[in-house]
Amino acid sequence: MNTTLTAKNDLITSIQIDIVKADYEDEVKKTLKQYQHKAILPGFRQGKVPFGMIERMHGQTVKLDVINKMVSETLNNQIIENKLDIIGYPLPDQEKEQVIDIAKDDNMTFYFEVANKPKLDINFSDFQVNKYNISITDKEIDNIVQRLRENNKKDDQLPELNEEFFNLIFPGADIKDIDSFRKKIYDELDIQYNKESERMFYNNAVDTLINNITFNLPDDFLKRLIIANSEGKLTREEVDQNYEKNYLTGMKWQLIEDYIVGKYPELAVNEDDLRNFVKTSYFGHLNNDTMDDEMKERMNNIIDTVLKDQQQRSYITNQIISNKLTAFFNENLKVEPVNVNYEEFMKATMPELDKKEEVEETKE
Repeated sequence: MNTTLTAKNDLITSIQIDIVKADYEDEVKKTLKQYQHKAILPGFRQGKVPFGMIERMHGQTVKLDVINKMVSETLNNQIIENKLDIIGYPLPDQEKEQVIDIAKDDNMTFYFEVANKPKLDINFSDFQVNKYNISITDKEIDNIVQRLRENNKKDDQLPELNEEFFNLIFPGADIKDIDSFRKKIYDELDIQYNKESERMFYNNAVDTLINNITFNLPDDFLKRLIIANSEGKLTREEVDQNYEKNYLTGMKWQLIEDYIVGKYPELAVNEDDLRNFVKTSYFGHLNNDTMDDEMKERMNNIIDTVLKDQQQRSYITNQIISNKLTAFFNENLKVEPVNVNYEEFMKATMPELDKKEEVEETKE
């Protein structure tokens, strides 16, 4: 078997695989012999069916399977041996692709293309991203206290601001007075606002990198890859129409993320990360040293069950990646603090709110 790699350009590498009969005939015969050994046909004892009959019945299918396996393994080996950093997987080279008759052809040539990942060199300190520090006002606390009282009315009577009410809202917090109650509301709100701020900072950082890091992509190849992944559900016309809007941004971010994780391997998600995430989500910050063996086993069984669910595993992986990248962005991007109240934060992060207000004012 002979393999030839040719760089079509910086983005596409062509792989040609030449196969002759001597490359596959021994494996085909070996497989057919296995078929013969197991075959049971009327008039023949098991293993005594003539080889020629087995060959006529299964020869073409076995030949196809053997050659497909050889081609697949050769492609993978070429990618690894030549250290090709590719996008997706190889696709047939449409310019050179030929019709092959497996039944008749002894010698065959297969042509493939692979898309090379663009070579990135990112200086993250070049990019500035706003990070919102959301202040909490006394008025917000007043409104929350009033809303909590209204939500817990009995017989249209607002509850008194006493220990009974405080413990109803925050069970087990042992709050004695209104100042402590307001402080607890402040702390809970501060946690919520910090989460929202971090989430928006991450989204803004991603958008900033996507919009400002420029590199070329093999668009035609990527469109064919999208169609191949759709398993017949998408046409080229549909992909052409939605490529920039629905696909290109996601692909650009995936390549930037791959670059970051490749350069900073500590950001990659490992099994310990996954297990610790589930443990914290289900059991809080329990110390393993304080747990008996039975509790540890029960906890590990729950973690195993959660991570066996591929949908859950994927969700958790994405959460961990987001958390790690958020920390990375905080350390490596040029972070511009912006002090706002919550209303200003909402308008800054959701411009459509301002537009809606403008429309309402115009109506008035």
